[in-house]
Amino acid sequence: MKSFTNLEQAWQQQSGKGAQRPMPEQLMLLSEEQAKQVKAKFRWTIGLLSLTVYILITYFATYAGFSFTTFSIGLLLMIGSLAIRIVLEWISTLQFQQLDRLVDFSTFLQQSTAFYSKRRILHLVITPLLYATYIIGFVLLLPVFKQEFSNGVYLYFVFSGFGSLGVLAWFIYKANRKELAVLKKLQREAL
Repeated sequence: MKSFTNLEQAWQQQSGKGAQRPMPEQLMLLSEEQAKQVKAKFRWTIGLLSLTVYILITYFATYAGFSFTTFSIGLLLMIGSLAIRIVLEWISTLQFQQLDRLVDFSTFLQQSTAFYSKRRILHLVITPLLYATYIIGFVLLLPVFKQEFSNGVYLYFVFSGFGSLGVLAWFIYKANRKELAVLKKLQREAL
């Protein structure tokens, strides 16, 4: 994560000799700026997931009714997996806000390492399970789509659906790698 690297470099320059060191006020401003960027990423993630849940709930209420069919179970799996992810992102936002950027660097490093270690569990265990649940939900919708739509529309749903899931998997993978790289860097710094 570029923002942590910038903050770390500024912090290490503070104890360096010779070159002009950043003032504590500059470090505070840099820390606040980077905290805003991370919070904005959390808000965007929560917002996009919430929009998707809203669309799925609207679709569920319009077409699935409240009967337990394969179609409604598929939609409920999709909605449930996204809702759980929204709650987990919201919890992460609250935990991130609890990081005290005013403490000494080693304490901040410990707090950040603990935060990103929890995020690691989210990325390596919970996210793949939720993603798999979402895919299962989507697959449960396909027989109904095949029955209700023409072959061309059905193939469009299949290819665009799995294509979108593939692109989403790539974005999730890239975001996870960035956060895991931050954790590794923090762990190296802590040694």
